[in-house]
Amino acid sequence: MKNIIAILLLIIVSSCSEDFLERTNPNEQSAATYWQTEEEIMNGINAAYRPLRFNGSYGRWLHILYTSRSDEGWCHSPNPHFVSYSNFETGSYNDAAAEGIFFPWLDMYKGIFWANQVIDNAPDAEMDPGLRERVTGEALFLRGVHFFNIAGVFGRGPIQTTSFAGGDAPLIGEQEDLYRQAGMDFAAAAERLPVEYADPNDQGRATEGAARGMLARVYMQLHEWDSARVELEAVMNMQGLNGQPRYSLVSEYRDNFTAANENNSESVFEVQFAYGRQAGTDLGGQRQKFMGLQVDGVAWADADPRQSLFDDFLLENTTTGNPDPRLKHTFFYYDPANPDEQFYGKTWDEWGLDRNAIYWKKFTNYDIRTDEDYNSGINIRVVRLADVYLMYAEVLNELGRTAEAYPYINLVRTRVGLPDLENSTVFAGIGNNQDQMREQIKHERMLELASENTRWLDLERWGMLENQADINYLISKDEEFENFKIGTHNRFPIPYREIPLVVGLEQNPGY
Repeated sequence: MKNIIAILLLIIVSSCSEDFLERTNPNEQSAATYWQTEEEIMNGINAAYRPLRFNGSYGRWLHILYTSRSDEGWCHSPNPHFVSYSNFETGSYNDAAAEGIFFPWLDMYKGIFWANQVIDNAPDAEMDPGLRERVTGEALFLRGVHFFNIAGVFGRGPIQTTSFAGGDAPLIGEQEDLYRQAGMDFAAAAERLPVEYADPNDQGRATEGAARGMLARVYMQLHEWDSARVELEAVMNMQGLNGQPRYSLVSEYRDNFTAANENNSESVFEVQFAYGRQAGTDLGGQRQKFMGLQVDGVAWADADPRQSLFDDFLLENTTTGNPDPRLKHTFFYYDPANPDEQFYGKTWDEWGLDRNAIYWKKFTNYDIRTDEDYNSGINIRVVRLADVYLMYAEVLNELGRTAEAYPYINLVRTRVGLPDLENSTVFAGIGNNQDQMREQIKHERMLELASENTRWLDLERWGMLENQADINYLISKDEEFENFKIGTHNRFPIPYREIPLVVGLEQNPGY
């Protein structure tokens, strides 16, 4: 009450002054008065993690744009916009219903701006110098993630590296420019971030391993194989605070996709989600509502896996003659050997589902809930050690060191009970043939990382979106690629309403 009275008195007294409208309200904080203390900088960096959870990022749409748009998935949604994001027939880029276009653009650039605020203001804040370095590293990492995804989705956009108004218009970066900016951010972050945090309350913050893992991804997209090798070796050789290896594969594959086993030893970086709301803000993710079991109260019909992907899991059994266990953790499907298996409290037949249908299962709450809402607390794993191993195998192969790739592929295969690759009777005769090993690595990545937002980037890196022969192969896996136009559909359209707002920004070719 006293504060309200004081504000009213201030307004009354100031109304007699001619320059009242030019004065700054001392009772409100602005960008000029904020960012002065350690607490304010910490509030800023904590807020900068939030855009990773936004719908345009890992909360929802990136899963559609990286997974359903690839040959892993398809869409039969009643919403034509949603279908168009998967089948390359996008017709509208600017109306209010085009959520999958404008939300990713807006939310990722919002994330860049919030990270820039920390990067710009931390140097002059009164705070512990060591903490300042760490927080700056976190902000650089977060900015790098957004630039990386803008490169992967849109392939063009402004490279905005300051939150301060004025100055020259930002450079309009093409895909390589965006990847290189992300790489510079990750490299700078890696020099500032700890390998591990001692305080459990800091769990989920960016680490040196996360920065180097993402930097390796950048180098791989740019085909800078030896630079990627250096970063991946750094991740694999990191020691934790206990003097033991910082990262190790968990024994159970499924532990990478549940809320109960988050931030485990395999996790290099994951986006932190939580169930419910806090202070009016949703803390959970929406992937499960759009990529899951399509029954009442669970998921919408907005994203489905391709049967061809399902069939690839059936090519090779474990050493005990059983199906690859990753099949069960990747898809919902009817298993005649286990007809009483329950999903969200009911069997397949009790739900009335088609016994030939398949649905996405990873990251869902099927075993602990009877429905899904728009607030799932399961963290989204962005980089994990199995991915690092497979990236390293790919790098070694591209460097002509094919024989050295086998042990890293086998680490991933052994975890799920498959025979060592050199002992496989299904994939025999690879030897030291680089081309055959490249094709095998494509298969290994597809099974280990299905629906984890890597496939589209893999297709791009392998050049499979650039020639008709590869497009024809993708058509054989996913008929939606019949609509794919080389030189156009490897990029997503930029929201038209954004183009006049940025000097020099032009629409992507073909749109």
